[in-house]
Amino acid sequence: MKKHLLAFFLLAVFTLTSTAQFTKLGGGLGFTSGYYFHEMEYDYNKSGNFLGSLKGIYEVSLPFHISPSISFFFPHVYKEFDSKYTVNTMMIDINGHYVFNSLDKFEFYGLAGLNILLAWKKEKYLEQVYKEKDNALGLNIGLGTYMKMTEMLDIYAEGKYLWNNKYNQFMLNAGVLFNIDWMKKNEKQGI
Repeated sequence: MKKHLLAFFLLAVFTLTSTAQFTKLGGGLGFTSGYYFHEMEYDYNKSGNFLGSLKGIYEVSLPFHISPSISFFFPHVYKEFDSKYTVNTMMIDINGHYVFNSLDKFEFYGLAGLNILLAWKKEKYLEQVYKEKDNALGLNIGLGTYMKMTEMLDIYAEGKYLWNNKYNQFMLNAGVLFNIDWMKKNEKQGI
């Protein structure tokens, strides 16, 4: 069922974005409340709290944008006696933005979308290595803003809650977005 839902959602997003204009691309850093792998609340099962992300903005039409992003959590490493535990996480988000206002310097938006979380845990005990993996499909809801710094550069900040059946968490993310339209217009002028 999850595979069919994911395939349908990706097809719908591809259809929408094929007619959209890709306008911004960038990345940033974030902080998350984290989760426990397989919902087992032990120190060695906790995910990392810091992450790096890549983000794009597709303008479908005002006030709607689509924003795919991919985030990589810094691994959480826990050592105890002869054991070493590592929890790694990657997330793929496809969010829709509804822009409440489109001012000259600021844009505020609400977001909602789909979240795919991929998690891996590795336990090394002496010379033996045990690996586990898990994934979860969930929903995002939150708020964000863009602030125009220059014609070429925006900064963004957003907060969102990730809800799924296992790995609920809150995330704050901020970064830089490059205005692709401005770069294309000024490419011929050598700027």
